Amino acid sequence: MMIEWTFIIKTTIAMIAIVDPPGCLPIYLSLTSQHKKINKKNVAKMTALTVFIILVVSLFLGDKILNIFGISMPSFQICGGILLLIMAIYMMLGRNQVMESTQNNKSEKELIAFVPLSIPLLAGPGAISNMIIAAHQAPNFINLSFLVLPCIFVSLTIWLTLSFAESISRVIGAVGTKIVTRVMGLLLGSMAIEFITRGVLDIIA
Repeated sequence: MMIEWTFIIKTTIAMIAIVDPPGCLPIYLSLTSQHKKINKKNVAKMTALTVFIILVVSLFLGDKILNIFGISMPSFQICGGILLLIMAIYMMLGRNQVMESTQNNKSEKELIAFVPLSIPLLAGPGAISNMIIAAHQAPNFINLSFLVLPCIFVSLTIWLTLSFAESISRVIGAVGTKIVTRVMGLLLGSMAIEFITRGVLDIIA
């Protein structure tokens, strides 16, 4: 059985676009503004690890969870595609409702690596939906297993982005962050349309 590297790479690009690590820099810097340097490193590490666990669980158990609730994959694919499209539109418009709603919540800072950074900001419904859909589209178990690679790559990207958040923020600035977010939104919107189209065709078939 051959490994479909195009499929793996495409899934990785989709996950980076959905998770959008640079997009979480403002809220990360805001929530850790009163933290010591060592604490910021721990938050970055725990956030990346939490996102990895959530994505892997979604990859291998998400389909089974759908079966328990009697949800068909085409229906979930259409719903997930619509959700991703909404996220993409907000990204292209430069808006992020999750960040806006949590920006002023600075209580329980020791838990910010889990909420809101990991859930729902990074490993939110869009990322979970994409992993379940990707698992269903995997042609065989080998390709399914290799989908762990996008999870690892995304987690490493998150860890590096948050670890060097202050430096990245100074280099690219607010304008650079907005440009990256809009480009990722455009890619994500295109993939969302593809998800919706496939789901509709499967239902018709």
